[in-house]
Amino acid sequence: MKKILLLTCFIGTHLLGNSDINESNFLDHLGSIEFFSASFLQKTISSKTERTVEGTIKANRKGKFKLSYEEPLNEVLFSDGINLHRFDPDLEQLDIQPIENILKETPIGLFSSGIKELKKSFKVERCLTVNKKTKCNLSVVSNESFLDSIEFVLTNGFIDSIRYKDSFDQVVLLTLSNTSYKNIPDNAFHFIIPPGIDVVQY
Repeated sequence: MKKILLLTCFIGTHLLGNSDINESNFLDHLGSIEFFSASFLQKTISSKTERTVEGTIKANRKGKFKLSYEEPLNEVLFSDGINLHRFDPDLEQLDIQPIENILKETPIGLFSSGIKELKKSFKVERCLTVNKKTKCNLSVVSNESFLDSIEFVLTNGFIDSIRYKDSFDQVVLLTLSNTSYKNIPDNAFHFIIPPGIDVVQY
């Protein structure tokens, strides 16, 4: 399940300038996004070991998302809003399980939860603007969350990166590129299961 939780952040349809972003409106800024897509570079630091992986993400506010990881993971995780699907090509297996509280307790909730759920799950501790950069620090309301703390860095209202610490004491830094908040058709969240793959449903 740890690989599910290696995620990023997103930007708003009506972007606020850095000077307009503060503790009271940051979650509204994020929650105003209906669709988000981006490429990302993810660095995970744990016990002085650093791992790097690239990938892409698509998400909407209806709980649908698709994460595609490149080498060395080569995994695809996607949700239809009801179930989470995880395709592992090395195991030649597709695991399916109910989405349940995954959106509330992991970074993907920042992409796919509605604004009410965002405000129930996360609290903005502070937003600080220095020069052209704004940093916003978030804490997590639930004690059962995978997340410990989150930091966003924005330039001109656009999120450049997100850094978070998880309950395994890992520090994850994600850097975004090719970001877009244009409409994403439902078929973009689909995944064609290769022949011969074992399907395991929980």
